[in-house]
Amino acid sequence: MNYMVEGFESEGLAELIDNAPAKRLIQELNFKYGMKVLSAKVANNIGYAPTEFYLTESTGAFVVARVWTHKEDGLDVYNYRSPFYRKDRGSDTADRETIYSKKLSTLMSTLKRQNVVPSLDGLLKSRHEDAFRSGVHALHNHYGRLHKNHDLDTEDVHDLLRAVVGETPDTLDKNKCKELLDKFNEVDKIKAERDQDIARFFDNEFYAVGADGFGDLVIGTLKKNDAHRKFDVIKPFKRVKDLSNHEEIQPIMLMNKVIAESNDAKLYGGYVISANSYLPDLDIATACIRRVDEFDLTWMFIPCSKS
Repeated sequence: MNYMVEGFESEGLAELIDNAPAKRLIQELNFKYGMKVLSAKVANNIGYAPTEFYLTESTGAFVVARVWTHKEDGLDVYNYRSPFYRKDRGSDTADRETIYSKKLSTLMSTLKRQNVVPSLDGLLKSRHEDAFRSGVHALHNHYGRLHKNHDLDTEDVHDLLRAVVGETPDTLDKNKCKELLDKFNEVDKIKAERDQDIARFFDNEFYAVGADGFGDLVIGTLKKNDAHRKFDVIKPFKRVKDLSNHEEIQPIMLMNKVIAESNDAKLYGGYVISANSYLPDLDIATACIRRVDEFDLTWMFIPCSKS
C-alpha cells in the first residue's frame, strides 16, 4: 500500500518506510487519519539517530507531524511529535510536543483521546488563518494611517461650538474649518476606496500560494467570509513541486520572482518571499507570521481576476 503523498513518491522513500520500525505507526496513522509520508530525515552514519518521517494531513498539503522509533530496554518506542500539540508538562519543548509509548495501541489511544491530530479545518483556523488575515492587513496598511487628527485648540473648539448653536460672539476662523473639513472628507474618501479595494481582492476568490521548508508550493483558493469571521476554501489546497499545472498564475509569480531577486530577497519554493507586504504594481499581498520551516509557511495572495 502507498503511504506517500501523491506526486512525491519515490523508490528510496518507499524503501525507507518498508525498512523502518516506525512503519507500523505510519500504517496506523494512515488508516485512522489518512496521514501520508512526505519526506524522511535519514539517520546519520553513526546509527544512533533514528530515521524521522514527516507526515501530512490526509490531503497531502500540510505537514502536521513527524514520527520515529528509538530503542529502550531492547524494545521499540514509538514517537509522535507535532507543533500543533503541547503537553502541560515536559522537560523542554521537544518533550512537551512529543507523545511516545512502547505499545503502539497505547500511543494511538492517546492521540485519539487528547485530539492530537488536527483536522484540515482546524489546522487552517489555528495555524494559517492569521497569515490570511495578515494579507488583508497588508493591503489595508498600504493606504496608510487614516485618522481624523486636527490642530484645533480649546479656544477653536469653543468658537466652533458657539457657531453651531448660534451664540455670539462668533469669532470662528471659517477658512481654518474649511481646510479641516476638506481634510476629513478626503480621509473618508480614501477609507471608502480602501474598503472597496479590500472587498475586490479578498471578498472574491483569490489564490493562496504557500511555501514551506521543504521547498514545495501549497496552492489553493480562498474567499473571505466576514459573516463567520473566517476564510472559506474554494479550491482545495494541493502540494506541488512546480507551477506546471497552474499556468494561470505563472506570469505574475515570475514577475514577483524577478523583483525579489533584484532586491536580493530570499525566495521559498522558488517564488514566495517571507514578508508582510502589498505590491501595488503586481496587485499581490504577502504574509509570513512565523519562521518558515517544515510546518509553517510564508504566503502569497493573488486575485483570481488578475491571473
